[in-house]
Order: sequence, then structure tokens, then C-alpha cells
Amino acid sequence: METFFTVLLGVGLGYGIIGFFIGDLLGGDDVDIGATFPLKPVVIATFITVLGGAGLILIRNILLIAAISLAVLIAAVFAFLIYRFLVVPLSKAQNTTAIEIQSLIGNRAKVTEKIPQGNYGKITYVVNDSTYNAPAKSEDGKEIARGSYVEIVYIESNTYFVRPVEG
Repeated sequence: METFFTVLLGVGLGYGIIGFFIGDLLGGDDVDIGATFPLKPVVIATFITVLGGAGLILIRNILLIAAISLAVLIAAVFAFLIYRFLVVPLSKAQNTTAIEIQSLIGNRAKVTEKIPQGNYGKITYVVNDSTYNAPAKSEDGKEIARGSYVEIVYIESNTYFVRPVEG
């Protein structure tokens, strides 16, 4: 049984590390199974890791069935706490700050890094009292000077295509 809990601990840690690299470094997202269903990779990794660790500690000190039961209970509590105090608040924060990209079309922005002819620059725009920066190209391929005001014409592959407007 000690081997079983050791494997769970290793799998949980490995799953958490791989999930971090895939999710955070490669830009992948958690699989969203539902707004209220807590089956997120971070919750699963927490449950498996804590179950393995708690099981290893407990099987040396108490009866096998009690150790397994208590390890499952401890793992479930930790997984719930991660879900309740980490996943849910971060999800709510992400949902409240996300902007519908297409609603930005027609908005004014300011060029903060010159947009060279046929190349990329940077714009800054304000939505709901929050300031955002984005890569931008001129709609017609012409240069647009730093400090100029522009209108967002369309957005493609996270590049904002803009045209100059009067300040």
C-alpha cells in the first residue's frame, strides 16, 4: 500500500508540474467542464498529491482502512480549499476583466510606439476606466507617428488594424 501512495504522490506532483508548463508557459487553458463543477487540473493535481502524501504518513501510524479513509478526507478538503479560494476567485476576476474584442472596433486609441510603414507599432486604448496596450498595424500600410490618434478598424490574430483620426 505504501507503493500505491508513493505512486499517487509522484503522479500528482508530475501532473501539477506538467499542467503548469502546458497551461502557463505554452498558453493552454484548463478544460472548463462547467462553471460550478470543480474538475480543474489544479484541483485534480491537489487531490492526488495530498492523497498520496497523507496516505504515506497515515499508513505508518494507523490501521489501513482508517488511513485510506482519512487520506481521502484530507485530500478532498485540500482540493475543495484550492477550488474555493484559488480557482473560483481567479475565474471571476478573469470573467469581469475580459473584454469582448469585437466591441473595440470603432474605439479611439493613441499610438504609443510609431507604426512604421507595413510594420507593427503599439497602441493604447481605454475601456471601462482600464487602460490596455496592443500591437497595431496601419490599415492601409502607411506610417503612423507616435502620439497620433487612431480608430480601431478591425482585429485579426491579436493585431489591431487602425487608421488615423483627428485628435
